[in-house]
Amino acid sequence: MPHPTGVVIGEDVMIGDNVTIFQQVTLGSHGKPGLSRSYPIIEDHVTIYAGAKIIGNVTIGRNAVIGANAVVTKDVPPNAVAVGVPAKIIEKRVDKIG
Repeated sequence: MPHPTGVVIGEDVMIGDNVTIFQQVTLGSHGKPGLSRSYPIIEDHVTIYAGAKIIGNVTIGRNAVIGANAVVTKDVPPNAVAVGVPAKIIEKRVDKIG
């Protein structure tokens, strides 16, 4: 974590190898009453930029990039770039790592 200030990681979040997480990132449960808590799965070689929020039972695929301040509530496939509120896939990268 290059700048770990304000990073929140829920108790059941799973994070793979070589993941970069910048400041003010939240990885957490959906918080919906009456539903079981569910947390994100972050696969290997993912980069999550400052202020991003990844909420609920979602998987962020290998080599994906989550843009600054994105709010992710759906799966992001491997090698994709997701940005915006709510996050949308804007690119499928071919420059795979690892």
